[in-house]
Amino acid sequence: MRRAGLTALAALIALAPMSALAQPAEPPGEEPSQDDPSDDPSDDPPQDGSSEPPDEEPADDEASGEPAREPLSGDQELAGSLGIDFGGRVSPGGLHLAGAYLYRLSDEDWFDGGLSFTFGGGGAACFRDRDDVFLCDHGVVNGFGGEAFAGVRRYFPGQGTFTPYARAALGLRVVTFGDDDINGVAVPLQLGGGVRAQVADRISVSGGAELRLGPAWFNRDLGSEPHLGLAVHGGIEFRL
Repeated sequence: MRRAGLTALAALIALAPMSALAQPAEPPGEEPSQDDPSDDPSDDPPQDGSSEPPDEEPADDEASGEPAREPLSGDQELAGSLGIDFGGRVSPGGLHLAGAYLYRLSDEDWFDGGLSFTFGGGGAACFRDRDDVFLCDHGVVNGFGGEAFAGVRRYFPGQGTFTPYARAALGLRVVTFGDDDINGVAVPLQLGGGVRAQVADRISVSGGAELRLGPAWFNRDLGSEPHLGLAVHGGIEFRL
């Protein structure tokens, strides 16, 4: 019995090296496969080779906080003004009131027509000189004048809400100097200009000046006389 066990043990010892040779050996130099990081599409560089972000579009005027100037809109306006009219001799002067109707003719030109009145002080200032010539020498704020006028106002490019303009008109003016019993009619040419500024959606304020120059005809042996005056005024304009 003991001998049979020794025989079996010897057989196992003899078979152990053979079983080790029977197992396939892993080829030398090969390592376990790993994922190639170069296969990851997320790591590919941009196709155009540029890593700079796209250019941003410039912000418009609203985003930059700078309001754009609103152009003149609408086709009709009413205007009123108050100022001082400077005359002299046979041209009336004093407080100057005017009202006008404006109508758009083109993008830059507007019809400008209306009425104006000049209220000055009194006092006789007419006399006959040594040669018996009848003369008048009224002050710069004397007399009364009432005028109807029609002309054209042209606007020019401005800055912000300010818009400059020039105007030309032809007037028909009634002139009186009550203390001297002098009455007459003048046909002055008005040349002037100014600046207007928009303060609300339909409201603008303006300031300007105008020169009057033309002939006039009077009673009481005065006959024909030159008519010359300067008005300075400020006003308000309403878009209809």
